[in-house]
Amino acid sequence: MHLGITDFFQDVGNFFKGGTVLGVDIGTASIHAVELSKKGDSLNLVNYGTLGTKRYLEYSNQAIQTSSLKVVPKDAARLLSILVREMRLKTNIAVASLPLFSSFITVLNLPLFSQEETAKAVMFQAQQYIPLSPKEVSVEWKKIEEFENQREQKFQRILLTGIPNEVIARHKEIFKAAGLRLMAMEIETFALARAFGSFFTDVPVLMVDIGAESTGVAVVEKGNIMHVEQTDYSGVYLTKALSKSLDISMPRAEELKRRRGLSSVGADSELSTLLLPFLDVIIQEVRHVKDAYSRQYKRDVGKVMLAGGEANLIGIEKYVASQLGLPIAHHPLFTGVSHPSSIEPAVRALENEFAIAFGLAKKYFE
Repeated sequence: MHLGITDFFQDVGNFFKGGTVLGVDIGTASIHAVELSKKGDSLNLVNYGTLGTKRYLEYSNQAIQTSSLKVVPKDAARLLSILVREMRLKTNIAVASLPLFSSFITVLNLPLFSQEETAKAVMFQAQQYIPLSPKEVSVEWKKIEEFENQREQKFQRILLTGIPNEVIARHKEIFKAAGLRLMAMEIETFALARAFGSFFTDVPVLMVDIGAESTGVAVVEKGNIMHVEQTDYSGVYLTKALSKSLDISMPRAEELKRRRGLSSVGADSELSTLLLPFLDVIIQEVRHVKDAYSRQYKRDVGKVMLAGGEANLIGIEKYVASQLGLPIAHHPLFTGVSHPSSIEPAVRALENEFAIAFGLAKKYFE
């Protein structure tokens, strides 16, 4: 059992605290990239780009990857190469996302051991929670908090993560074929927490990342991920509901969903009526994470934040907030980051779709 994804990168010690880097988020139906530079303490958004496929709407096996469909390095590398060429990058150094559905994540409650004793205990526990042989997985862990039980005995909570080595190898192959120098990889939810989490330090925040074929839900507290789960109920689930209800093609249903969203005005209200029962299923998954966090940590979530492509649907924030009884957490992603004034009209949409790629790029400079 390998300890740490960074063990796979011989040149990881060559990280620079300045320069330019590309954060690459390979999702289920699209690839998002953010090129970020740093000079001194200042971050600058150099470039950004996205390339996706719509074929997954009609053929489920045409997605880039899903929880039941492994990414094909050759196909993903082809898309990434096109994106890299079109962006005309200033760097070939990259940090990549790893999908939440390919990861094993759990929280361990352990006595407050020394660092060495904790490491041994974590590696022993990992074999019970990760259904792979030690040679097939890379493990990382982090202490997220200390607490006392009812007997006033000191304990610690450890966030344990495991990534199959096969997943790591596939992503290395993709970036090598695309001509990029892959410096590190990170689970997408952790990158999202880095992008936004430092802004939300007053109360625990429920982060909901609704993608095309997968939804990740995590509770972030003071920048740390405290609880995380994944579900396949996602954007395409809503699109299929419209397609079947209106007897229209999937591409047409996707277009209607994007254009009208959850609008309750006039003729559009019929579309909202069709979507809401299926959106409620996703919200129920989110509520499950919210309640699980409260039971485990004996404290409540204070805000909810939406991300991912589906977060741009008209009316979705208002509806999710009302159903969960939580205010929406807002903070501009590019605060403190210099960026072209020309993108200001689209910043909000960019924040939802490029947050993970932005968080990956920021990782390079930490």
